[in-house]
Amino acid sequence: MAAKEKEVRTKRTRLSPAARRDQILDSAKQSILEHGLQQLSLKKLAVEAGVSEPLLFHYFSSRLELLQQLLERDFNRSIGSLNESLDGAESLAEILEIYVANNYDRCDEESVIDILLAETDIASAIKEQRELNARYREQILINTVSEALGIRRKKAAMITLMASAASMSAAKFAHDTKVGREEAIRTVLEFVTAGFQSQASKG
Repeated sequence: MAAKEKEVRTKRTRLSPAARRDQILDSAKQSILEHGLQQLSLKKLAVEAGVSEPLLFHYFSSRLELLQQLLERDFNRSIGSLNESLDGAESLAEILEIYVANNYDRCDEESVIDILLAETDIASAIKEQRELNARYREQILINTVSEALGIRRKKAAMITLMASAASMSAAKFAHDTKVGREEAIRTVLEFVTAGFQSQASKG
């Protein structure tokens, strides 16, 4: 009897609007990762999320709005986590490790962010956010490299760009060829660090 009463109470539990919104977005994310973006429809999503269609439309007026909000939410979470890690870094070596690890993990894990960013109409929702955040982080990294190596900012910007491209290419290669995380990150860090050190104090 007690178990039945507990079950009834559980069924009657109401989520807050924010929690319900997140629940729907989480269901959409899972559906996209499992079945692909093109297979997502609001009708199917309502069933998968366990909500009525009217309730779903109460939170999201269209499929596009839902996908834009999913992208914005997950992008902000991802960037927030990265920026938090960077805020705690005190040296160039620590910053490089954070960036290299982030590149590897993003490539290794199937990301709904990358899937949504490939769609122009969806990606437009965070275009300004992405650009502002990219410029902010870029300037911090360039300043750090310039000060740590004793080189001009323009040169720091150039070698930072090359290091970033190398890191992302290596992350993709490691993912495609099943290179282990620790080995991949260590190898990229050794390569990038050697390249940076070769430019130290060269102006």
